[in-house]
Amino acid sequence: MTSTTRAQPASTGARLLGLALLVSACAPAVDTESGDSPDARRVDRAPFAALAPCGDQPFVAVFRGFTADGELVEKVGSSPSSDIYGVRPDGSVSPVTTDLGSYQFGIADDAATIYASPDPSPSSSTSRSTADVTTVAPSPSADRVVAIATASGQQTLVLEAPDVGAVAPAPDASRLGLTVFTAGEQPDVGTTAPAVVDLPAVSAPRSLAPDTGAARRAEPVVVVTRELTWSSDGQRLAFVATLPDATQEVRVADAVTGESSSLHRSDATTALLSLDWSPDGTTLLAVEGRAPTNAGRSRDTVVEIDVATGRSTIVLRGVRGDLVYSAADGSRLTMLDNGPESSAVARTWSRTPGGRFVQTSTATIGADLGLVGADRLDIPRCALS
Repeated sequence: MTSTTRAQPASTGARLLGLALLVSACAPAVDTESGDSPDARRVDRAPFAALAPCGDQPFVAVFRGFTADGELVEKVGSSPSSDIYGVRPDGSVSPVTTDLGSYQFGIADDAATIYASPDPSPSSSTSRSTADVTTVAPSPSADRVVAIATASGQQTLVLEAPDVGAVAPAPDASRLGLTVFTAGEQPDVGTTAPAVVDLPAVSAPRSLAPDTGAARRAEPVVVVTRELTWSSDGQRLAFVATLPDATQEVRVADAVTGESSSLHRSDATTALLSLDWSPDGTTLLAVEGRAPTNAGRSRDTVVEIDVATGRSTIVLRGVRGDLVYSAADGSRLTMLDNGPESSAVARTWSRTPGGRFVQTSTATIGADLGLVGADRLDIPRCALS
């Protein structure tokens, strides 16, 4: 998913990644000359209509939303403050949190629980209790991870860990995937590595730090990981790593042994902005962000990466945003993007019999709630039809 990432301690890789994200974000969402823009007559206004209700659970998707109020409490070096929002089966949007934090999160496959790492805004209370929400203040040196019941909004502290970034529950919700920062010997240098913790969390997260070959080169390592996504069987965790030379790669780690391998690599001019594992476990969906053309047109591409071979295939051009699979057979993609005039937009593409994706729906979402932008779309597997 494309991200306005939560602030982490500064590093060479993080600074270069932030620059790549910035130039990509300035590009238009769709290159009308790429051939991937749809015939307007085929586009409807219901991007979430094909998702199935998840029993009695209220939401079929969740995302991170930004408001004008959140932009006013933006913290130095971080994204604007945000909240988590849920999409109901009828396509309407409701807030899950209302404290203007800076959230990373994932929803369990049964849609009953959202696991989140909130970084409260300066204007938020560090501990509060209402009729339906109880939050617990973290210790000074740790971030908290909470479980949010989607039906009630009740929050329960799951664990505390240093500088938690991404949060991704395993398909059976027996484990959490996290990114956790470890400070290095030099100021403002360290390693952000993926980690796994069993639930309920009675021990510290277990690191799945990738082997970058630093021991052979005797060089310091700065690894920035993003976009955690689980395989459907819960055995593997894929993530994006930024290496010391500013190149990025998609890596796949065994969630038990921690052994990982590189599946796909980009050069230093390309930012891997989004990652999602297909429901059948055969491909990974990634957005490759590049600087726009001199005319301002997007050069971003969307690729599907074959997990068995590492071969990548371009499936969309000129598209940026949080792309995820939204059909059980991988035939549909849904994304969030920032639209014109400070709005959040959801779009859907469907795969044609020839294998090409065409846009089939688009709509502004959350306008009644004052949303001016959105990212971090997550769809539980129970909603995939």
